[in-house]
Amino acid sequence: MYEIFSSNRKFSEAIAPAIESANKQLGDAVDNAVRANIKYVTNELKTSQPVLAEFVKKGQVKVLGAYYNLDTGDVQVIA
Repeated sequence: MYEIFSSNRKFSEAIAPAIESANKQLGDAVDNAVRANIKYVTNELKTSQPVLAEFVKKGQVKVLGAYYNLDTGDVQVIA
């Protein structure tokens, strides 16, 4: 039971910045949180030390964040 609670807590902490951002926006809260999380994680990856940030800065690696719509199959690059 503790492992499940611990995992949920870690997950909640990881997406907290996205939820906080989404709460300030109009529209669908879940969709806003998903999109905010994509932007947040994309930025975290781009600035990840010691490896990714260096490659991103040199233009050797490009990190994109995309939203996949399960209903339509459309993919939208948002970050």
